[in-house]
Amino acid sequence: MTKALLLGVFLLGMVAQFVQPVGDALEGKVYAGGAILSLVGYVLYDAVSELDHRTPPESGSEIRTAELNEHIERVLGNRRTRRIRIDAIGYTGETVQAPVSRSLEALEEGARRNVRVRILVPDFTVPMAIPGTLDADGRAVDDPAYRAYQLDRVRWNVREFGGAARSLRGSRRAEMDVQFRMLRITPLLKFCLINGEELFDGIYDKVVQEPAPVPPERQILDLKGYQAVLTHWRSESGAAGREKVAQRQDLFDTLWRLSSPLPEVRAS
Repeated sequence: MTKALLLGVFLLGMVAQFVQPVGDALEGKVYAGGAILSLVGYVLYDAVSELDHRTPPESGSEIRTAELNEHIERVLGNRRTRRIRIDAIGYTGETVQAPVSRSLEALEEGARRNVRVRILVPDFTVPMAIPGTLDADGRAVDDPAYRAYQLDRVRWNVREFGGAARSLRGSRRAEMDVQFRMLRITPLLKFCLINGEELFDGIYDKVVQEPAPVPPERQILDLKGYQAVLTHWRSESGAAGREKVAQRQDLFDTLWRLSSPLPEVRAS
C-alpha cells in the first residue's frame, strides 16, 4: 500500500508537470501533497521500527539464571519443534531438570516430542576446595561429607528425570534420553545450549559460607548461581552469536568426550 501511494504521488506530479490543466488544478495543493508525504513517512517509520524490534540483537542479551526456565519452556512448548537437544554444564543439574520435566508434563497427550538431554557435572568423588570448608588458617579445604551430599543431589536429579521419562513415554508426550556424566573440573562453569542454536552462558558468581545441611554441625563453603547473570546468544543474531554458540558447543562436546559415567551406588 505504501509503495502504491508513493508511485501515485510520483505519477501525479509528472502529469502535472507536462499537462497544463492538471498542473493548474493542483496549483495551491502543496499542503495536501505534504500531508500525503508525511503519512508515507509515518508508515515507513513504523515499519522500520517493527523490523528493528523483531531482529535479534547482534550482541548477547542478559537474563537471570531463574529466567532460563522461561526459555526452556518456550522451546519445549513449541508444537513445530519435535526434536530438542539440551546440553548443559552445571553444579548438580537441577537448573535444567526442573523446567524440562515440568514443561514436558504440561504437553498434551500424544505430543511425541523427542528430547535428548546431556548434563555435565563436577566429579564429587575426588577432593576439592570449593565446595568445601575452612581450615584453622582460614583456607579452603576439602569436605568429604558435603561432596557426598552434592553427589546425592545429582543422583536425585537423575532419578527425577527417569521417573519423568517413564511417565512421558506412557502418555506418548515425549521420548526422553537423559545422560549425566562427570569430569574433574572446578565447578564454576554454568552454561546451557539448546538445539545448538541458543546459548545461555555464565558462571557461578558467588561463594558463600553457611551452615552445612548434613552432620556434623559446621560451616561450609558453597557456590551459588541461581541469581547469576547469563548472556543469551543466538546463532541467528549474526556473526558474533554464531561464533559464541559454536565455541561453547565445541567446548561442551570436548569435555563430554573426556568425562566419565556417574559412580554406581554401593549397596549398604
